[in-house]
Amino acid sequence: MPIDPVYTTPHGLTQELRDLLMTQGNAVLATINDDGSPHLTELLFLLDEADRVLLPTPHSTRKVRNVKARPVATVFFYEQPGWVSCTGNVEVLEGAEAAAANQRNRDRLLTPEGHQTMGRLLAAHEDNTIVVTPTKWLSWNSNAVIPAITALGGDVDAHPPNTWFKDLTVPPG
Repeated sequence: MPIDPVYTTPHGLTQELRDLLMTQGNAVLATINDDGSPHLTELLFLLDEADRVLLPTPHSTRKVRNVKARPVATVFFYEQPGWVSCTGNVEVLEGAEAAAANQRNRDRLLTPEGHQTMGRLLAAHEDNTIVVTPTKWLSWNSNAVIPAITALGGDVDAHPPNTWFKDLTVPPG
């Protein structure tokens, strides 16, 4: 049985997806270790005017070593009720260019109180910026499966998507 077209992943960064991403503060960066295994790190991010993903980080991290050795990465964004990812070429900014990019990221995300507390720590340690220039964007949203669920007899009006999964933070019983 072929995969139903409702499960296919839309490609490309639409304005709607861009706007959705800009409501988020964290993303997961996937780089490639020396042995070929993935290295995953959750980071703050900024999506710039050219739709590049800017990720502040200290120069001494494994992710910086990985992207300098293998300059390709994937960035994953969890977006309820789905996800967005991009894959592309990577470069590492250093010095004044990284400092300016990282300041823009902090300005986007931090309150004045955040600048006076967490911002000081971030500014003191994040001296590089990993820049992912996407060559491919992918996304999926569970709303796309609602017509298929309805066709199979599911009642999404009586049981909307926010009721489909258990709250795993609540102990069973």
